[in-house]
Amino acid sequence: MLLAVISDLHANLQATEATLEELDRIGPDRVICLGDLIGYGPNPEEVVNLIRERGYETVKGNHDAVVNGAMSFKFFREPNQTLLKKSVEMLSPENKSWLGGLPMTIESDNWIAAHAHPLEPGKWGYLDSVLKCHELLRQVSHDIVFVGHTHIGGIVANEFGVFGLKEGYKYVINPGSVGQSRDKDYRASFLTIDLSANTHEFIRVKYDIKETLKAYDRLGIKSSHARFLMQLR
Repeated sequence: MLLAVISDLHANLQATEATLEELDRIGPDRVICLGDLIGYGPNPEEVVNLIRERGYETVKGNHDAVVNGAMSFKFFREPNQTLLKKSVEMLSPENKSWLGGLPMTIESDNWIAAHAHPLEPGKWGYLDSVLKCHELLRQVSHDIVFVGHTHIGGIVANEFGVFGLKEGYKYVINPGSVGQSRDKDYRASFLTIDLSANTHEFIRVKYDIKETLKAYDRLGIKSSHARFLMQLR
C-alpha cells in the first residue's frame, strides 16, 4: 500500500493545490495530513476546504489549535500572531469546528502520526535532533513515527549508520512542509512510503510563489512581512 504524508500546509493555497495535483498524478492508496493547515499563509479558508473535501485523515497542529483555545495566540511571534488572529476570523464556523475537533494522533498497526511529539502532542515539542528521535523511538512500540512541525524533511533510524528503510529498525520520518519549507528549497515537500516494500520518496513540487505573495498583498500585509512569513531570504 502506498501511503502519502503531507504536513504544514500553512494556508498556502498555491503550494497546496500544486501538491494535490501531484498526489492525483501519483495516486496513493491513503493520504494523511500532519496538521498546521493555517498560520503563516494568506488563504486559510481555501486550504482547509481543500483538505476537508478530500477527506484526508488529519491531526491537529499547534496553529490549528488556536481555533478552540487549546493554544494561545501569545505563543506565536509577530507578524504571524496578527495573521493568525486574522486567519481565525476568515474561517467559516464549520471549518473552525472541524479544526478544533481534529485528533492529536492517528495510529495504524505499525505507525503513529502526530504533528509534533506523539507521546506529548499537546506540548508541541520539536523532534529536531537525532538524539531526540532516538529517545522517542526507545519509548514507542510503533516501527514508524510520522511527524511534521519542523518544516524540514528527513528520516532518522533508531541506530546510527542506518540509511533507508530496513527490516528490524524503527524510524522517525518528517515529510517536510507543503506551505513553508525551511530547508532552503522553497518548493512544497511531501512524502510517499510503501511499508510493505520498504521504499520511500521525498517529493518536491514547484508552485507559483508570486501568486502567494499577491494573496498577502490583498490582505494588506506588507511585502517584507509576507516574505518573512514564507521564510523567503
